[in-house]
Amino acid sequence: MKFSRNSLLLAILIVAVFAYLLLGTGLHGDDYAEIFSMRRYSFLDFINPDPVHRSVMVFSPSSYYTLWWLFSAFGLNHQWVYDVIKIFVHLFAFFFAFKFFQWYLPYDRAVIASVLFLFYPLHDATTYWYMALVYIIASTSLLYAHSLIRDGKYAFGFVMSLFGSFAFYSSPPYVFGLAAIFITEKKYTKALLFAIPGFLYIAFYLLIKKAYSGIEVKINSSLNLIDFFSQLVLQMLSFIDVAIGPSFWLKIYYSITSIGIFSAIISTCIVVVLFIKSDWFSFQPKFSKSLFIGLFCVLLFSFGIYAITGLYQHSSFNLGNRSTVYASLLIASLLASLPLNKKTIILFAYIFIFPVFGLSDHWKSWNKHQIVIIENIQKNSALKTLESNSLLLVTGNIYSKLGAFSHIEFFSMPWLVNSVFTDWVKSKNIVALTPYLYLDNCFLIDPKFGGRYPLGSKVYVYNSEANTVTPIALAAVPQLLAARSREIRHWVQLAKGTWIESSIVALSPRLSYLFL
Repeated sequence: MKFSRNSLLLAILIVAVFAYLLLGTGLHGDDYAEIFSMRRYSFLDFINPDPVHRSVMVFSPSSYYTLWWLFSAFGLNHQWVYDVIKIFVHLFAFFFAFKFFQWYLPYDRAVIASVLFLFYPLHDATTYWYMALVYIIASTSLLYAHSLIRDGKYAFGFVMSLFGSFAFYSSPPYVFGLAAIFITEKKYTKALLFAIPGFLYIAFYLLIKKAYSGIEVKINSSLNLIDFFSQLVLQMLSFIDVAIGPSFWLKIYYSITSIGIFSAIISTCIVVVLFIKSDWFSFQPKFSKSLFIGLFCVLLFSFGIYAITGLYQHSSFNLGNRSTVYASLLIASLLASLPLNKKTIILFAYIFIFPVFGLSDHWKSWNKHQIVIIENIQKNSALKTLESNSLLLVTGNIYSKLGAFSHIEFFSMPWLVNSVFTDWVKSKNIVALTPYLYLDNCFLIDPKFGGRYPLGSKVYVYNSEANTVTPIALAAVPQLLAARSREIRHWVQLAKGTWIESSIVALSPRLSYLFL
């Protein structure tokens, strides 16, 4: 497949497809929390952030000043700007990844590997969630740094490695995994030059964490060796599940069923063209041993990082699927190395092309819905009259629905609920009726996030679907809890009461909330 004669056409096509997939996907999750938080700070507060209030952002200086400044500058206005930035980030990321893969794969397959990595359906959170773009920025900046250092451009490569390392705390697995490529090839000087920024970032992270204890708890200080290995096993098992197991196929199926008519037409045209022109593709390349070792090390290091935290497991659904971005790098390189013929094009159509367009439509639809909900809250006069000592229970819009599964978090996160309601409701006790919330005497307990909400003399229910506020008696709260619909975030929840539940809880007791 000789792209050299059609590079301009290819570039136009990539820009057009990226723009179509990303425009209209908007803001999600912590984007809203950060926007509402930053509204209270001046420009000086932004450029000189208080670590206690900025939390995770303090650990990500590269991203803070190049990506997250939009939260302070634009707030909720002009959401199209966030989408434009997403497009530019993905275009740069595509170029960075392409330059890396071009050392190991033919031109056309380097293009395929780069697109697969950026848009692989398992980590759609890193694609459409603005705040999570840092996962793409960190990874692809380091891929590009690796390619520059390999090419002998040491100064520029070191700067890019420094930028990528300090982009987010997701960077260490990439730094040391990709350094393993140079080590495998016995290029020790290049490995050291590439890895030094990673060591500097770890020192920076630990210094900030020590100076401002409690601002970001990603390292479980109470973790013992048995707990670590239990978490490591859970990491490996959950990876197999999302890579080739039930979670993968469920995600693919429900992503395809979410596709709109126009997206179906576009994706079908792409598949038809590729099917007809299947002879464009280069012959199957010999897979690089050093590349495989390096990308496999990236995956293994990510297992270790997540095992240390004890907070994340691999998942195909919800915003937590950002953790699968590490695995997707290896998967993308393997898929791009397959023999490319009519059969594999059909495979790509069903595991990648149709699901990607379906997910894009899902995020666009949910973004529009969230905007309506937030506008309803801001305009609801009844919410503004609630007493400051009252308890407000929020129902509906806990997650988006991707088929049978609860996918994109909205009111499931207590800090997001507080952010959205805080300027419009006097009450300081606002809690969404998540599926794991339970009543203990006169308190509502949130076992996932450690919340504890007292039942005062005045309790109100805000139905976020109907945009209505209703007072209820204290005695009606248990009935309200019993009427909640179940939120399925992972297929293992359907195995409640079996050995699957007991095995998962034994490996990670904190996951018991999934089975409540």
